[in-house]
Amino acid sequence: MSPPVGENAYFQHVCQPVFNSAPFMDITIVIRQYAEYDRWASTRIADRLAREPDGLLDTPLQSSFPSLRATLMHVRNAHAAWFQRMSGIPQQWPAEPSDELGTFLKHVNVMCGYATTLPLEALMGDATYTDLKGNAHTTPRWQPLMHCFNHGSYHRGQIVSMMRQLGLDDIPATDLVVYQRLLKKGGA
Repeated sequence: MSPPVGENAYFQHVCQPVFNSAPFMDITIVIRQYAEYDRWASTRIADRLAREPDGLLDTPLQSSFPSLRATLMHVRNAHAAWFQRMSGIPQQWPAEPSDELGTFLKHVNVMCGYATTLPLEALMGDATYTDLKGNAHTTPRWQPLMHCFNHGSYHRGQIVSMMRQLGLDDIPATDLVVYQRLLKKGGA
C-alpha cells in the first residue's frame, strides 16, 4: 500500500493512526501540562502588563489586533468560546462586556480548570458545537483544547512583540520549555 498524497498526507499517514491508537501515551498528561502552561504564561504576561498605566494597553499598534488590550480580549473571548462549546453552554461573544485586564485571567483560569479535570474518556470523547458562523462541528475534546492553548501561545508571542514596540522592559519569558524546566526544578 502506498502512502497517501496531497494536502493532508502527513496527517493521514503519520498523525491520525498514532493519536487514535491505544498504546499512545495518555493524552491527559499532555493536555494537563499544556493547560497549566497556558495559565502560567498568561499570568506572567498579565502580571507584567498590570504594572503599566491602563491607557498603555490601548495604544494603537500594528499586529493582528490594534492594541495590547484588544489582543488580550481576543484570547479571553476565544478561551471562553472554546470552554462554552465543549461544555454545551451557549456561546457568548464577547465573553463579557468589561475589557478589564482581570477578565483575561478569569477565562484562562476557567479553561485550565476545565481541561485539567477531564478524564481520558472525556478527552477522547466527542464534543459537538456550533462555531461563530453557525457551522456545526464534532471533534474529540482534546483537539479544540490543543487548539485553544496553541492559539494563546500564538497571541502571547504577538503581545511580546507589541510590548517591545512600546519600549517596555522586563518582558517575562513564556516559552513552554522555560515552564517545563521550572516544573523539573519544582518551581512552576
